[in-house]
Amino acid sequence: MMKSLFYILSFIPKPLFSYFVDIYLFLKIFKLSTSYKITKINLEIAFPEVKKKEIELMAKLCIRESIISGFETIYTWGRSDFDSNSYIFKIENNFLLNSLSNQNQGLIAVTFHNRSVDMLLKWINSQVKTTSLYKKIKIKLLSNFVKRDREATGSKTFETSIGGVREMLRALYDNKTVVFAADQVPRRGLGEHIKFFNKHAYTTTLVQSLAIKTRAPVIYFYIRSNPGNFLSVNLKRCNDSIYNDSKHKLLLNQDIENMIKERPVDYSWEYKRFRRNKDGRDNPYIGI
Repeated sequence: MMKSLFYILSFIPKPLFSYFVDIYLFLKIFKLSTSYKITKINLEIAFPEVKKKEIELMAKLCIRESIISGFETIYTWGRSDFDSNSYIFKIENNFLLNSLSNQNQGLIAVTFHNRSVDMLLKWINSQVKTTSLYKKIKIKLLSNFVKRDREATGSKTFETSIGGVREMLRALYDNKTVVFAADQVPRRGLGEHIKFFNKHAYTTTLVQSLAIKTRAPVIYFYIRSNPGNFLSVNLKRCNDSIYNDSKHKLLLNQDIENMIKERPVDYSWEYKRFRRNKDGRDNPYIGI
């Protein structure tokens, strides 16, 4: 039923959807939204040197791309792998996935919330079977649908928990590919306070722990839009500092920062990324 609903919605042409998004932005209604307010705060934290008017323009453009990426997710949910992948016009360094996933040593694929995570997962799951973690969606019907959709081609997904972590470790020992969204705020006890855009943020250390334990190679993969209005999947090899006890904790956030800076409007800034502070104070989102 839900697949059929998303399939029908996917018939809306993306340029037409983008046109209505631009009308919404022109009317300035977006400034009343919680997403805009959180986005603006996060951009001020990430880019303290940028002037207020430029931050406001960045926040507006980020909201635009975030809404459009929501349409990309709906399209992905309603369509086959082939149709969803047709939205991606370019794969940068695809040889990394092919070569490393075939070396029988496991593979850790790290992503972050750049545009549609589900479109990205559908792409990688069409290339190789993966094991991933997910956070339950509050709407049970939708949560169950998303889980089934991510497992449609034989991949496995488990709720973020100690049990899910064990499944990830088991998959790596079986020389399989595991996938992480490394910028999510983890459950208490499953992360540490590590600097992200020069401010402490509660961050997962699971990727680093599994990399050291299994010595599996680590790659980054993420979707990025381009000025020519097309999407690409970018893949990059993580350097060997991921296995270094004195460097690995900072490495992940620093690398994600650099990839976000390539095109900041693609990143989902509307999450309260800095809400769980080290000392329990200095919450930048009070009043929102």
